[in-house]
Amino acid sequence: MTKIEKKIKEAPKSPGIYFFKDKKGKVIYIGKANVLKNRVSQYFRSPKKHSQKTKKLVENIFDVDFLICDSEIDALIKEACYIKKYDPKYNILMRDDKNYFFVGITKETYPRIFITHQPLAEGSTVRGSTSNNYIGPFTEGFALKETLKLLRKTFPYRHCVKLPKKACLQYHLNRCLAPCIKENTKTKVKQNIRYIEKILKGEKQSLLKQFEKQMIKYAKEEKFEKADEIKKQTENIKKIFKHKYSLQKFKEVKRKTINWQAAEKFIQKLLKTKKRISRVEAYDISNISGKHAVGSMVVFTDGLPDKKEYRKFKIKFSGNEPNDPKMMQEILARRFKRKDWPKPGLIILDGGVTQLNAVKKIAPKNQLIASLAKQNEEIYLPENSLPNPTENMPEDVKFFFQKIRNEAHRFAITFHRNLRSKKFLK
Repeated sequence: MTKIEKKIKEAPKSPGIYFFKDKKGKVIYIGKANVLKNRVSQYFRSPKKHSQKTKKLVENIFDVDFLICDSEIDALIKEACYIKKYDPKYNILMRDDKNYFFVGITKETYPRIFITHQPLAEGSTVRGSTSNNYIGPFTEGFALKETLKLLRKTFPYRHCVKLPKKACLQYHLNRCLAPCIKENTKTKVKQNIRYIEKILKGEKQSLLKQFEKQMIKYAKEEKFEKADEIKKQTENIKKIFKHKYSLQKFKEVKRKTINWQAAEKFIQKLLKTKKRISRVEAYDISNISGKHAVGSMVVFTDGLPDKKEYRKFKIKFSGNEPNDPKMMQEILARRFKRKDWPKPGLIILDGGVTQLNAVKKIAPKNQLIASLAKQNEEIYLPENSLPNPTENMPEDVKFFFQKIRNEAHRFAITFHRNLRSKKFLK
C-alpha cells in the first residue's frame, strides 16, 4: 500500500479541506468536502470518467493532507482562504469562471454586499460605487448564499442597488438597518460590514476575541445592554459554525423546486438515451431482520412528487434471513404486471448493484433502471459496474436523486410503522 493509499484509507469522515501535493511536496489542488474520505476517494475511482484536466491532476498527486472543519460553512470559508494563499496550479487550470464566486462589498457611504461570478477589472464600477472590495474565490454559490443569509440575521446589511425612499421588507425582518430612512446608522452599517468581512476572510476567532474584550469593557462600565448585544452576536456566530452538514439541511428545506429541464437533460446523457424522462418511479424496502417486509413506490412527474400515484406493497417473500434484492425483485415483478399503470421513464432502486441486477432480470426490454446506494451517494447503471458519484453531478440532479430516494424511504417506513401499530403484523 502506497503512502497516499494509506492516507486515503485513514482519511476522516468529517467536513473539511483536502490538499493534494506533487512529488516535491507543493500544493497543487485544494478542495472542500462534507465527508473528506468519500470525496478524496472519488479521484482514484472510475478514471475513465474523469475529464482530461482531472486525469492530469490525479497523475501528479503524490500526497494529501487534511484539515478537519467544524461544519460545511467553516470548510467553505477556509477553502477560499487557502486557495487565495497557495494559488494552486490545478485550481487555476480546472476552474471555470462561472463556477467561482466572490463576495463584493461596495465602497459607498452605506456599503452593500452582493455575490458575483468574477471580480470586475480594477477601476471599473458597479452602479453607484467607484470601486469594490472582493472576498473569495468560493467554489459553491448556494452554500455562499446560505452563509450570507445566516450572517445577515446577526449583522444586518444593505442589499438593494439603489436606496429606496422608504424602508423595505428587509428592514421589518431585521435584515437591514434601513439607511434609506435612518441617517444615524452609518457607523453601525459599516461596523456590521467589517464583522462579515472578518468572518468570510477566516478571521472568526480574532473577531470572537475582540467581542470578548468588548463585553468585559462594557460590563465594567455597566453598559449591560451593549454587553448583552455582543454576547448574543457571539452566540449566533458559534451557532452558525457549530452544526456539521448544516448547509445540506438548509438545501433540503430551502430547495423545494428542481430545474427539471436541466436535470432531465443531464440524466438522459448519463443513461445514454434521447427518450423523454417525465415519470420517475423510486422503490424502497422496509423490514425488521427480513420479517414483516413492505415496499414503497413513489412517483415524481417532471421533478415534482405526484402523490396520487404512490403505491404500497406487502411483500410475500419469506426467507431465513433478510434478502433485499429478492424483495425488490418481487415488488418490481408485480409492478411490471400492472399494464393499467403509466409506464415509467426511469426506475430508481434504493440500494446497490445487487438490487439493480435482480430487477434487471425481470424488467421489460429498454426499461431505464438505476440504483442509488446510500453510503457513498452513488448511482449504479446496468451497463456499467462502476458507480457514478452524485457529488460530481449538477446540484439539481444530485438534489433530485436524494429527494426521490428519501421520499421512497419515508413512504416505506411510514407504511411499515402504520401496519405494525395497527397490529396487522405479528
